[in-house]
Amino acid sequence: MEVINAIAKIRFNSAKAQRVQLNRFEGFACDMLCLEPGQEFSATGRCAYYFIAGTGVIKAGKTKKEVNMGNFVACQNDEAHTIVNSSEQRLICMVVSPHQ
Repeated sequence: MEVINAIAKIRFNSAKAQRVQLNRFEGFACDMLCLEPGQEFSATGRCAYYFIAGTGVIKAGKTKKEVNMGNFVACQNDEAHTIVNSSEQRLICMVVSPHQ
């Protein structure tokens, strides 16, 4: 067992959204995603996102949904998706995805 202080790992960069590794274990990756206002993060494939702070929008294909603190979003199969921090506040979410 390993205990990691996820909050201590959070970092932001005004030039680019940050994906910070928390842990890799048994085929999965767990990361923190940190976006400044206006930043975007795109990925393809299966991912689960838990929104810890802030608000934004997640887009997948023609679908667009607002996401808020406390929301959980699961992206299926090889679905391309983008998270946009559409607010004036920082956006933080935890990402769990398959890792090889």
